[in-house]
Formats: sequence, structure tokens, C-alpha cells
Amino acid sequence: MNQSEYLKIIKLAKTAVNEYKNWGEEEIVTEQLVQPKKQEPSLKPSKNIEQDKNAEQLLEELKKKVVNCQKCGLGATRLNAVFGSGSPYADIMFVGEGPGFQEDHKGQPFIGRAGDLLTKIIEAMHYTRETVYIANIVKCHPMKDSSNPELRSNDRPPTPQEMAACQPYLDEQIKIINPKVIITLGASSTRALLKTEDLMSNLRGKFQEYNGIKLMPTYHPAALLRNPNLKKDVWQDMKKVMAFIGKKA
Repeated sequence: MNQSEYLKIIKLAKTAVNEYKNWGEEEIVTEQLVQPKKQEPSLKPSKNIEQDKNAEQLLEELKKKVVNCQKCGLGATRLNAVFGSGSPYADIMFVGEGPGFQEDHKGQPFIGRAGDLLTKIIEAMHYTRETVYIANIVKCHPMKDSSNPELRSNDRPPTPQEMAACQPYLDEQIKIINPKVIITLGASSTRALLKTEDLMSNLRGKFQEYNGIKLMPTYHPAALLRNPNLKKDVWQDMKKVMAFIGKKA
């Protein structure tokens, strides 16, 4: 190994240490940072091949219904329906509030700064966006001024009526994917699924159940951008999820 390669490894090790510190970890086994990282086993489908194909097909059929949906006023003002993305046999399903400006324009969930942070959380859990599933409680962009979808800072929480209209689509996604854990991101999705008005500070970090599936409420990535001190709480919540699934933090 030449000097430049050695320095590169040292730099990567320091970066890794800082990432762990950002998530509130107090102890790092430094040997793990300089030893070659073991290849993560590929996440194999929990169903057989025919069932997997069926799950993909069922999600595609459901997506067509969502794209053409006009069950509430959001369908008339959206640019794109944001169905969801990821693996149809995911262990973990993240459920957020609803699409924002960028998601509405791209048709993909959780992009932009909050999406980047969610990606980091997923990767810290030793998954990728392709091996989990990401969706929202509503599939269309709730706007303050629905007459101007090109207006920035135009997002608002979905109303109870909008969530009620859209929730059957989410329920069908959950049924098809059948994850081991649902992680609700923020108050809207948590309260909608758990039928509660309790504060997120009281709900987060405590396993609940939704349709027989474990549900872990935690803060929305956007809240972490506003208050980075919440990162430690979210990481503690994610470690509980990993322990339940059988993954090491």
C-alpha cells in the first residue's frame, strides 16, 4: 500500500467517526473503521419468485389507480401523483406526510434536503433506498395556494379529509409489501395510522401496531433539519427497529 492509499483510508475513517458522532453515538470501535468492511448479504425476497412478481404487478396496478385518482381536491391541482418507491418485499416501510414542491415536480417521494437526510438515515441502518419502501399518507401535493403549483414554500399538512380519502391506497401498499416494520415520519402519518392526537414527543420511540405490523413513530427528517438535536432521538428509534429486525447497529 502506497502513502496516498494509506492517507485515503485514514481520511475515510475520520469521516466515518464524524458521521457516527452526528447520530449521537458515544463509542466507536475504531478497529472496524480500518478493517475491510464485510460485504452486506444481499437482501433476498422473503417470498418466492412468483409471489415477488405478483407483488410488483399488484403495486403497478395500484399505481395506475393513484395516478388517475380524483377522490379529493388534491387530484385536480397536483403536477404528479407520488405513489412511492423501493422494494416490493422490503423489511422496512417509511411513511411520511405528503409530497412537497420537489416531489410534486419529480413524481418521487422524499427528494431535496429532507430526502437526502432520510437517505443517510437509511444507509446508517445498513439499507439503501432500493431495499426499503418509501411512501406518504397522501399521494398528491397539499398546497396553501393550489392555483400556483410553481410557488415555493407552498406546502401545508394534509387535512383529515384528504388523508382519509388517500389512506386506502397506503393500506393496500402495506398489504402488498407486508413489511416487518412501518416507520412513520412526523405527526401527520403517525396520527393518521394510530388514530391519536398525542404529541410526537410522547409517541416517538415506542413500538405500536398497525394491522398486525410493528409501527415505530419518529420525527420527520424536515424536523431534524430545523433542530439537529433531534437526530440523536431518531437514531435511538432506528436502533430499536434494527434490533427488532435482527440487524446490528
